[in-house]
Amino acid sequence: MARTVGDKLVVNLARKPGEEQIIDLMQIFNLNPNKNIVVAGTVGPDGAPNTAPISLIYARDEKTLLAALLRTTTTTANLRHNGRISLEIIGSDDLVLGIQGTMRLIREPMKCSEAMAIWEMTVEKVKQDTSPAQRVVQGPASVPRSDKAAAFEKAGFEELEAAAKG
Repeated sequence: MARTVGDKLVVNLARKPGEEQIIDLMQIFNLNPNKNIVVAGTVGPDGAPNTAPISLIYARDEKTLLAALLRTTTTTANLRHNGRISLEIIGSDDLVLGIQGTMRLIREPMKCSEAMAIWEMTVEKVKQDTSPAQRVVQGPASVPRSDKAAAFEKAGFEELEAAAKG
């Protein structure tokens, strides 16, 4: 059941006044490099919806995410069209949050790969999307397919972090 919980990456999920249940999405993204798989939702010029998993994400501050995306995907084409995006993060302990905002291209190509670009997302709304009937106990998990993939992920995350720090 969706409810808006803020417009920043640090939110209070408590439902009662005076209580706190702080979730810091900045820490979730930045302290767990490439371990959070989010589903990115975009809309194409013809109105067709598109979803795709992304994982190279770094939080610059409470209102800004940086994401490394392949330059030739439908997601990227849709962002070039209108910049609107919704990210859905699903994790353990019933962490189900939607982050909505606008993306803009800030680097193309990335230094670590000609196939990638860095996009900057301005966070406009964070919503809690937990189900009243189901409790999420585990989010999606992944491991690199090879040592080369692990090296790519490391280089990509380091480049995002460097871009965030200026």
